[in-house]
Amino acid sequence: MNLRALQCFVILAEELNFSRAAERLHIAQPALSQQIRSLEERLGTQLVDRARRPLTLTEAGHYLRTEARQILGALEQASLATQEIGVGRRGWLSIGFTRSAMYSILPPALKAFHHAYPQVELKLFEMLTEEQTDALRDMRIHIGIGRQPLAIEGCTSYPLLRERVMAALEPGHPLAARKTVTMADLADTPLILYPKHQNAQFKRSVLSLYRDAGLTPLVAHQAYEIQTAIALVAAGLGVTFIGESVAKLGRSDVVYRHLAGPGSRYRSTLAATFRTEDASPHLRAFLACLPPPLAPAPL
Repeated sequence: MNLRALQCFVILAEELNFSRAAERLHIAQPALSQQIRSLEERLGTQLVDRARRPLTLTEAGHYLRTEARQILGALEQASLATQEIGVGRRGWLSIGFTRSAMYSILPPALKAFHHAYPQVELKLFEMLTEEQTDALRDMRIHIGIGRQPLAIEGCTSYPLLRERVMAALEPGHPLAARKTVTMADLADTPLILYPKHQNAQFKRSVLSLYRDAGLTPLVAHQAYEIQTAIALVAAGLGVTFIGESVAKLGRSDVVYRHLAGPGSRYRSTLAATFRTEDASPHLRAFLACLPPPLAPAPL
């Protein structure tokens, strides 16, 4: 299927007359008929009922008319936006972000940027920190906001937020009545891990909390993202760990407790990562809307 065939079909669907449609398209009527027949053969179904007068669309034809209009409209919008960006009348900024960034640094940064640059189109993509690596390399995003990202060749990364980690428990859990909990306290509670990705740094950090305490966690479930993990906690299936910023806007059917003991020293970091050589002025403007880079963590 090609765009020209879709254009021809949409015009015919509007006119329901081959002669008038061919005139609008500035082509001969036989050429239009051939376009439509080729399209029908390619799709393996009849689009136009030629036996009726005036012509009518089949059920498949009605469906394709709706979809084709959306496709052609989206193409037209993309073409206009590309032209405006090319001549400097319009800009765009693509941001990849992990869910937890929306609980802290990202909303105020987006608000400040949009206020200063309302003409810039913001494209927001929620993705795991580990997925942002390929998105940056493929230039699908200008910047990634992720939790403890790995170093990426050709990219700059700096920390924006460093926060304590808290244990999330169901209100009925025996430890929920305490103000703080230790890793040893949690030894017999099933663990809900996230994100479900083989290279997830946050998951590895949680496992290191157990390892450093001399414990082997009872991993009950692995969730793809943070809200699923918290929902499983609310269902009474175990404990999970989150940053303080998430706890501040957390669910009412889950309680959050700071860690005591050695685990209390652990900090989780949100960081911004972008291609070092990216000269996009809108990227630089967005960086200015983020919190200033944090100093290196003390050893």
